[in-house]
Amino acid sequence: MNNITVHGICKHLLRNDHFLVFTHENPDADTIGSCFALVYTLRLLGKKAYPACCDRIPASLTFMTDGEREFHIENAPADFIPAYYISVDVASRAQLGSYRHLADKINLSLDHHATHEIFAELHLTDPRSAACAEIVYHVINRLLSGEITQKIACLLYAALAADTGGFRYANTTPVTHKIAAKLIEKGASHAEICRNLFECKTKTALAAEAFAMANVSYFCGGKISYIKITRADKTACGFEDEDTYDVINVIRRVDGVKVAIFAREKDDGSYKISTRSACEIDVSKICAIFGGGGHAGAAGCSVTPETVDAAVERIIKECGFHE
Repeated sequence: MNNITVHGICKHLLRNDHFLVFTHENPDADTIGSCFALVYTLRLLGKKAYPACCDRIPASLTFMTDGEREFHIENAPADFIPAYYISVDVASRAQLGSYRHLADKINLSLDHHATHEIFAELHLTDPRSAACAEIVYHVINRLLSGEITQKIACLLYAALAADTGGFRYANTTPVTHKIAAKLIEKGASHAEICRNLFECKTKTALAAEAFAMANVSYFCGGKISYIKITRADKTACGFEDEDTYDVINVIRRVDGVKVAIFAREKDDGSYKISTRSACEIDVSKICAIFGGGGHAGAAGCSVTPETVDAAVERIIKECGFHE
């Protein structure tokens, strides 16, 4: 159960200062947009606030961060001493990545994952929200009395658009569309944002997607698509982790595919498994078997090199399809 309301959150934020706002590891547009929109709002209110992200911002999303990619805690000014910690779109301690040791210091957590692990002193989680940005919007709108700036509107719109697949996914609600409309009214450049999110790709990202389509496997009569990308594959083909950002969506677009699975080897040798469902199958429950989670239609987990193949076999089996 949530232990604070939007009104209560605003009271807490107004009475505190020196904020550190955390994204989750392997940042996506929702956590980035939610984080930076909140940081800029707090600064408008005369507060000191800085973003904290353990991983580099993907090159494809630097349009949201003015081209900057590094937002480690050490990047904050030397004289900045954080006094209030916030996490946005972070579903668990593990999702803080290399900052997971700071989980017990988180004062406030805002999230929209149904599998959210409570770790913060104060928490507001709403799985009905299409993106964490919906929750952050309500907080910011109240803090700024409706006077959201264009920059903040752009960040929140990008977050909403990304987590709804351009407002095409089943998580999109009437509320999502209403918030998006209000953000456009505040100056969100929706056409440019959507082009950056869904149309502009680097050559290396296209190489990663081409590799995925050339090597994808299909199971259960084509209802499941699966690709595994190792560190050796990335080296041989000249792309990096961040270039695989959209691979899962590429293999899920194949006609007839209901569930897509993507296993990516990380630098430490472990594997990050991402799943997407375009049917009634709740992939968050399946990923929970391996200590992961997420949403019914999009979830993930991490496994060891020795167990990745068995984990994928189990995921395929749990889907319940027949060949």
